[in-house]
Amino acid sequence: MQHTLDQVDAALAGTASDELSELVIAYEPVWAIGTGKVAGPEDAQQMAEAIRRRLEELYSEEFARGVRLLYGGSVKSSNVAQILAGADVDGALVGGASLDAEEFAKIAQFEKHVTA
Repeated sequence: MQHTLDQVDAALAGTASDELSELVIAYEPVWAIGTGKVAGPEDAQQMAEAIRRRLEELYSEEFARGVRLLYGGSVKSSNVAQILAGADVDGALVGGASLDAEEFAKIAQFEKHVTA
């Protein structure tokens, strides 16, 4: 987790919040890249929450709330609803699944997979 937060710090160093009005941060665990492995919804939320807290520390709560945080890492129609249920996960960064039009369409319509 600390490595990711260090990357956030380095990427934003010396940049004022007014220069970042359309900032989107996508997080994908290194171990998930190209492996088909996905972090559990709790892991995705935990990392997104940590990134949002860091943005609050660097800028402000209002700024941090305005930043879109995406999770990437083997996002599929079968897991997107659970991943996006995290309070701090605002969207998904879809990789390989985007190459399958039917699967991608299911991901884009994730609300249909949400159960109460």
